[in-house]
Amino acid sequence: MKPLNNEIQQCIDECNACITAARICLDQHMGEPDMKKCHQLCLDCIALCTACVQMLASQSDYVNRVCAICADLCKACAEECSKFDSEVCKQCAEKCKACAESCAKMAA
Repeated sequence: MKPLNNEIQQCIDECNACITAARICLDQHMGEPDMKKCHQLCLDCIALCTACVQMLASQSDYVNRVCAICADLCKACAEECSKFDSEVCKQCAEKCKACAESCAKMAA
């Protein structure tokens, strides 16, 4: 397997940061009824970003398509989390936005 280039490594790093921020957001606000959509999007981001990291690391032939979906999902999560005043939600929105941008570049 060939070494990871800077673009792939950056995308892995952005996905991992998104996973961490989504986990913190989810843990902090679990059970708050007005944040149900936020909870689901955070769970989805954790799952898909984890898969994306694994596929990026193995340089899968399908990484472009997975990154395209990941970009869409992370953008949606960023939009939802940005609706809340919580500092962890704002941090999650920021990390999800960065991940979406990085994944969109990989998908192109």
